[in-house]
Order: sequence, then C-alpha cells, then structure tokens
Amino acid sequence: MKDHDTPPQSGQRRIDWGHLALLLLICGVVVTYLLDARATSLKINNLLLVEPAAIIALILAAFVLPQCFRRKSEDGDAAADSPPENWHNLAKVAALAAAFGAFALSLEVAGFDVATFLFVALGLYICGERKLWVIALFSAVFTLVIVYGYQMLVPYPFPLRIL
Repeated sequence: MKDHDTPPQSGQRRIDWGHLALLLLICGVVVTYLLDARATSLKINNLLLVEPAAIIALILAAFVLPQCFRRKSEDGDAAADSPPENWHNLAKVAALAAAFGAFALSLEVAGFDVATFLFVALGLYICGERKLWVIALFSAVFTLVIVYGYQMLVPYPFPLRIL
C-alpha cells in the first residue's frame, strides 16, 4: 500500500501553535506577577486580590489547554477542524479592541460607572446580541457589581457620574 492510501491513525492530533503560545504567554505573565507580588510582601493586604486571581487564571488556562490539541479530520486536513478566519471576525476583534481603548481613555472623563456600562453594552452588541433589553439589563447589573465590588476592595476614590 502507498503512503497516500493509508488512513490517518486514530490518535493523530494537530497542535494549534498560535493559541498554545498565547496561553503560555498569559500563564507566564500571571506566574511572574504572582511571584513578584509574593516577593514584595507576604502580607494579606498585598495578596488579597493577586493570589486568588492568579490561581483562578491558571485554573482557567488548564481548562483551555486541551483545546490547543485537536484531532485531525478523516481526510487529514487539520485546517478543516478549525473555524475559518474571515474579515468579519477580524473586524469584530478590531472593534472590541477600539472599544476597550475608548473605555480606558474615558474612565476619568465619563466616570467609571458610565464608561463601564457603555463598554459592556457596546461589547455585547459587537459580539452579536441584538435585544436591547438584554444589553441594558446585563450592562447595568455588571456595572453595579463591578463598581460596588471595586469600592469595597480598593480604597482609591475613582470618579463616578451616576452611582
């Protein structure tokens, strides 16, 4: 039998190197930040947010890691297993990045509460949600939780406009 006649073995996998590299970069930054925070001080006030967030981030990365290793399709074409990247999807990513940039720049001008509400609402719309009541309700609840949670944990007086 010739090489091209043999079907792929059932255990063959394709590694998505781009996603794996990004995931490893994120984990590296999280671990570096955690080690730096622990080297600075082991007091609970210093590690109250950093250590739990780092642990959660690493656990989430462990859940994402298996998605970097995919089975090849029956015809051996690994590209058929992943969704195609098109200009529409890339435009969504660019729009979300621009919205995040606008959010960061508008925090002091519009206030943390208004900027957060608008960013979440715009992000939901960009990602495909079209029901305005869902966008408004989720954005409002998310903003309330973030603003009041942040105020309880961090004593820094950040500007608010409505809350």
